[in-house]
Formats: sequence, C-alpha cells, structure tokens
Amino acid sequence: MSIVRRFTLLSSLMLFSQAAAQDQAVTLVSPGDGPQQKLAYKFTPGQFLNYEVDHKMTFNVRYQQNVSKTREETQTWKQLRIVNVDESGNATLEPMISRVKMMAKFDAEPEITYDSQNNTEAPKKFAPVAEAIGKTYVRLQFAPNGELLRVAALPGAPEHLAEAATKPDAQYNFLIVFPKEPIGIGAIWKDRFQVPVTVDKKLSQQVSLQRQYTLTGIQGTTATITLKTSVITPINNPEVEGQLVQRTPNGIIEFDLERGVITSQTMSVVGQAVGAFGPMTALDASSTTHEKLVPAATAVQPAALKR
Repeated sequence: MSIVRRFTLLSSLMLFSQAAAQDQAVTLVSPGDGPQQKLAYKFTPGQFLNYEVDHKMTFNVRYQQNVSKTREETQTWKQLRIVNVDESGNATLEPMISRVKMMAKFDAEPEITYDSQNNTEAPKKFAPVAEAIGKTYVRLQFAPNGELLRVAALPGAPEHLAEAATKPDAQYNFLIVFPKEPIGIGAIWKDRFQVPVTVDKKLSQQVSLQRQYTLTGIQGTTATITLKTSVITPINNPEVEGQLVQRTPNGIIEFDLERGVITSQTMSVVGQAVGAFGPMTALDASSTTHEKLVPAATAVQPAALKR
C-alpha cells in the first residue's frame, strides 16, 4: 500500500526535534514534596555531548482482509557542541549527526539499508538524512531551564531553518523545559503545544496536545522524570486520529542534577486508529526509542566537519 510509505521514515527525520511546536512556558501543577531544588542545564563552553539513539517502529495497515506491514530500525549517533554560555547561563548549542544506520522493510519487498560510515551512496528513501551527516545547520540558544530563546541558521542551512531564525519556533527544541521554580519529589508540570494535521487535500488544522512531566524520584545525582502525552482537542475524524498515533509518546527521562545534562530517554508509542485511511481500514503502530549519553572516548566521530 502506497499510503503506508507516506508515514515511513518519519521518526528518522526527527533526530533532534521533539517533532512538535510547543509553547515554551510550562505550567507547574504541583511543586512536589520534600527538599525543593531547581532542575537546570549546566553547559560549559567547548563541551561536547555525544548521544546514541536506537529507534524501532512497526506500522501495519489493514484493509478488509489484507495487511500491509512496515518495519523500520534506526541507529543514530549525534553530537552537541556547546559554543558559548553567557553570564546569565544561556547556552548556545550546535547539533550535528555523526552517523546513522537505517533499515526499512515494506511488506515482502527486500530490506532497504544504509550505513553512513560504510556506504558512499544512500537509497533515495534515506537521502534527506544522509545529506545531513557531519553538517552543522543551526545554532540554538537555550535558557538554563531548557527554554528555547533563539534559532540561528548557519550558511548552507535548508530554507526552513533560515526562516526559523526570525522566530524561536520550539519545534527545534530537543531539550525538556523545566519549571523555573524549585521542585521536589512528585512535582508535576505540563506544557501544551499544537501540531498540524491534514483534514483533506486543501485543508489543514492545528490540534492541541499536552505533555505532562512528573519528577518521580531522585537517586544520588540522578533525577527520574516520567512523561505522558495526550490529545486535548476533541477528535471525531479517524483520518486525523491516524496522523496523531505517533505523536503521543510516553516515557522515562533521566537527568543528572550535578552535571546538568540529560543522560537517557526511553520513549514508546502504541496506538490504533480504525478508519485511518478510509472505510474498512485500520492502523496499528508501535515504536520505541532509547537515547543515552555516551563517553567521548566511545562516541562516533565524523571523518570531517562539513558546512
């Protein structure tokens, strides 16, 4: 089914973004109990942070008695360079993808694979990601609580990034935004954001989603935070429901309070939408993503920095 392919590789193209424009300000629902402390990022000029990301997705579409199956697996090695930190603690970060290994399989067709370290040419499906390997397109400035303050496109950046420089659109924010107030165990904070969905060929609309974070525990210097994402706008259109299935992840984040960095994130999505592609169709989708901070000595380094 060609309709399946419109949704494949979506997560692979969102290697640094939370994939949704959001209101940066968060609402503190409950400050929690016990000792209160601020959660804040502590970046250092010249610092490099290296992350490895494993993503797996299955995407099945049923039409009457027929089932079309898509499976995708992606390994991503990415790097954040801290360009500078001003006297207020606002940090300018420069993200870059160092390497990707990608696989996609559509029904009974042969697997499509790509490893940026070993393959000189990428399959067409993976070309947009392959083009970004080793390149720095943008610099982003963040407040200590993770709020995105500024987006600056670098020479050679795609047009949409150049346009983003006029407004700090939070779709480019790959950090969690913390409350500015001190919090304790059990603290809950929320943010609401909007994502575009297609209603028909000529009409689109914005749908409101909400992320709810809970500080569930602190062990040593590691704070554990749970995330739950839910749809706020009432939806009565099964095709719109199908577009939202992959946009409501739940997960667990670990944050090092002493170093001021995210050390791991594990996210999962399991969803179903009946009638997502018309009468007598049904969509089943599931995905898991695990991201972890790795030591510089074991991180993948690009052969050369490109711009």
